[in-house]
Amino acid sequence: PNIVVLAKSQDLGSPLRFRDFFTNGLALTVAAIFAGSALSCAMAAVVFGADSTLPRWACEAAAGSCLWVGVGGIVRGGAVSAQACIVDLAGDGSVCRLWNGTEISSQFGMP
Repeated sequence: PNIVVLAKSQDLGSPLRFRDFFTNGLALTVAAIFAGSALSCAMAAVVFGADSTLPRWACEAAAGSCLWVGVGGIVRGGAVSAQACIVDLAGDGSVCRLWNGTEISSQFGMP
């Protein structure tokens, strides 16, 4: 479509130049980048629940690197009775780390 407008503008008193398209397009592109980024961050919590705790199904899907443990606590501002525990794979796998950084034995995993 831009090439059609550019070609048809040659009949006008002052034809459009490539620079006219570039300067307008650049400003719109930069505005779209910032608006899209801000909306993505704002809507992630609303649409996907990105600010909530890791759900049990997601931890179970990552078998071997995540355990669901029956350890209560506060995760992201909400009280939980059980939570995900990430297994320390650098070691022998006998220790896992909770959201707040507490390390516990991976034997506490719930079936």
